[in-house]
Amino acid sequence: MKRICFFPGTLSLGGIGKLFINLIEEYTSRGIPVDLFLTKKEGEFLEQIPENVRVFEGNGRASASIRSFINYLHKEKPFAVISAREYLNIVNIVCCATTLNRTKAVVSLHTNQTAENYYSQHKSALLYKKLHFKLMAKLLYKLPSKIIAVSEGVADDFALRMGVNRKNIEVIYNPVYKPYDLGCESVETVDLRFKNLNKRFVIGVGRLTQQKDFATLIEAFYLLRQKEDISLVILGEGPLREELEQQINQLSLSDHVLLLGFVSNPLYYVRRASALVVSSKFEGFGNTIVEALGVGTPVVSTNCPSGPDEILQNGKYGILVPTSDPDKMAAALAQILNNVSFQKKELITRAEDFAVAKIADKYLSYIEAVK
Repeated sequence: MKRICFFPGTLSLGGIGKLFINLIEEYTSRGIPVDLFLTKKEGEFLEQIPENVRVFEGNGRASASIRSFINYLHKEKPFAVISAREYLNIVNIVCCATTLNRTKAVVSLHTNQTAENYYSQHKSALLYKKLHFKLMAKLLYKLPSKIIAVSEGVADDFALRMGVNRKNIEVIYNPVYKPYDLGCESVETVDLRFKNLNKRFVIGVGRLTQQKDFATLIEAFYLLRQKEDISLVILGEGPLREELEQQINQLSLSDHVLLLGFVSNPLYYVRRASALVVSSKFEGFGNTIVEALGVGTPVVSTNCPSGPDEILQNGKYGILVPTSDPDKMAAALAQILNNVSFQKKELITRAEDFAVAKIADKYLSYIEAVK
């Protein structure tokens, strides 16, 4: 078996960390040797690393870890290195080039960078606004024969933005779905405020950031409350918590909205919700949508760039609404609560299209084929 290295930077909370852990667990269960190169050993997913995975550490930041990463490549000689974040993809391409093609740089794209650049102040987005970085990235992304994108929308955006031939970008959706294990539910770990919740609720899941736009969800919930006796549960932590709490207080929703922060088993809550709401301004794929479908929970999502429309097949498996439109979001939730019924079995069947084992096979096929 050829050794595969994963190069995620860190294993902090987020879709990329979960994606890599899912692939690592799947490959190690098949007996495929796996290495993990981290620029820094940190992140909530560290404890999920299988024991037989070798972990290597750089020097904190991607740029400071280049020498260590090159040394690793020349000493350990993995067949392929899979990276995700775009600035790490650049490091991966450059460092693997020093092995004279003995190690394949397998780079993957996980967000609609044009949308992120527009909305975000994240460091990776700010980098792309610098001309010299843009020019370097455009040049280096010509080197890999193929590039992975997690959705058609991400692939289209990248090809247009970077001048890469669209035929050289292969879409492989995220490995998200696993059959839900009822045995993993522990009532002892459930927040007491949730235990006291005695009515229907809708749920949002994600970091409390501008990207996820929970402010629009709260406004939509306020409108929904005019007609429905229902609660809102939001799972996740982030820099906008205080701002969202102020909004909740101003709308007199304190008794009806629960900000539960990080929870160890979010599907415990999602499975019991009347609907999952994704209010994002932009995405790359939409892991939480698949997770909700996988437990049979209906979904209302913004039709943001990119991913939700592909997962929900333009409304076949959920309701799509415009971004930043609380009125239409509230109306869509009312539809699910009162009129529109999605068959649980059909939702789960759709989620199975994104099963970890199935997507892991596609990654392996790609890695074997890459030149």
